[in-house]
Amino acid sequence: MPSTDHEQVPEDPVRLSRRSLLGAAAAGGALGGLGAVGPPALAAPVAGPAPARIGSGRHREFWLSIESFEQNLVPTGFDQMMGVAVSGASFAGLGFRGYTPGFGAPLPADDGPAGIGPNTGIPGPLLRAEVGDRVTVHLRNNDAEFRWPHSFHVHGWRYASGSDGSWTYRDRGGDSRNGAAVAYGETYTYHYTVPATAVGTWPYHDHSMPQFYPGADPSVANPMELAAQLGMFGIIAVTDADTPRVDREFYLFFHDLYQDDVPVLSQDFDCFNGRAYLGNTPVFEARVGERVRWRIAALGKEFHVFHLHGHRWFNGVYHTDSQMIGPSTTATIEYTEDNAGDWLYHCHVTDHMQGGMMGRYTVTA
Repeated sequence: MPSTDHEQVPEDPVRLSRRSLLGAAAAGGALGGLGAVGPPALAAPVAGPAPARIGSGRHREFWLSIESFEQNLVPTGFDQMMGVAVSGASFAGLGFRGYTPGFGAPLPADDGPAGIGPNTGIPGPLLRAEVGDRVTVHLRNNDAEFRWPHSFHVHGWRYASGSDGSWTYRDRGGDSRNGAAVAYGETYTYHYTVPATAVGTWPYHDHSMPQFYPGADPSVANPMELAAQLGMFGIIAVTDADTPRVDREFYLFFHDLYQDDVPVLSQDFDCFNGRAYLGNTPVFEARVGERVRWRIAALGKEFHVFHLHGHRWFNGVYHTDSQMIGPSTTATIEYTEDNAGDWLYHCHVTDHMQGGMMGRYTVTA
């Protein structure tokens, strides 16, 4: 395949990430990553208002393939909360999938506290790094369904313009010097460093040229970041040497799809990790006494409210049981589990609950 390569606090009951709407105390995950490689090499720390201690100083290398597949948002065909059937929930989805070096084979699922998640495409694998790391991302466009150009764009890490992965209209001729229009069948390599100000949770996503889903009406459809709407997004977890370890780390992406943009759908859907409605969305599990961390993110155009029944946390100002996030924002919520039961987590925006944003959290004694 053709390839291009451009260089470029004391512990509270809960800690909420710097990467949140309230900008509260830092939190992160345990050390981990996809294919950390090479001899140790230290990138210069970036000065800022949120100091962090240098972690491993490693070179981390990720191999991400953009893949197309049929995605069914409601595989059971049923909403367990309302007791009704749901149809018309399948579409041609897109996602990032993590691979072994050289795109050898898909990485296995890992839902552990330092893992990458399910690695099924929606969302993409959780990418982990520490302050001071150098990061290389190899991207392969294997979108056999649409054969659109794609890109990889990060929030939080530091990069030169050649690794921005962001389409602009001056690129009408298909200029992909910044990795913004990686053609089908091609690869591109992006380079980053991880500054001290990056501790917390960040999104990554496709940021390539606007597209229309086949059959969409251009007078009502929104082509901006359609590939991200179809599933091309994921979460970055950045830690430092002071980040506490946890027993459980949950990875939750708020995700909305619109019938105007994806006309094969029977309605608008509001999803968690590419699934909608109770009985289809992820079931998270923990035990009393375990330290738990939620990494939450959203893109799109909606504002959401993450609410977890039977629990509360300190957000840096006051205790709460609900956290608002908006487009391209995140939250990192951490607490010691103390309440056994079968609990709901959901978006507290009523339209979004009706559209499918409900899930189960099971805690055993």
